[in-house]
Amino acid sequence: MFQLRFLIFLPIISSCTTGVRLIENDFSSLLHDGNSKVWMIKELISNGTDFAKKGEIRDLLIFYDNGICILQSTAEMSNQMGKRASYKANFAQKTISIVFSKEKWDFIVEIVSDNEIILKPIKGTKTNFSLKIVPLPDLAINTE
Repeated sequence: MFQLRFLIFLPIISSCTTGVRLIENDFSSLLHDGNSKVWMIKELISNGTDFAKKGEIRDLLIFYDNGICILQSTAEMSNQMGKRASYKANFAQKTISIVFSKEKWDFIVEIVSDNEIILKPIKGTKTNFSLKIVPLPDLAINTE
């Protein structure tokens, strides 16, 4: 009886795993959550020094699902549009290119968690800094 069940299930089990190539999820959906997502630049490292803004005024990267990215300071949020760029993520190579009108940033993407991404410069490109980005935290003050 056991052998008969095994023979019946063997083709089903083997068809589920034989010859199937698993493809990793596209990490760009993590960047924009299917619409848009605001990331805060927690670290901007160049030559071993962190140049990221600290305190109340921070730099933000806003990724949209249509391939547009905005670099903007929290101080500019209410009075002007940030610096606009386009981006292209290559999930197979784990890279992202962010292209502004006069400069291009090329990074290798290291996903630490859903709440932390490290962008490291690709060797041989003009990008000479790395970024650690985290989702913009809740800025509302709890008044209760």
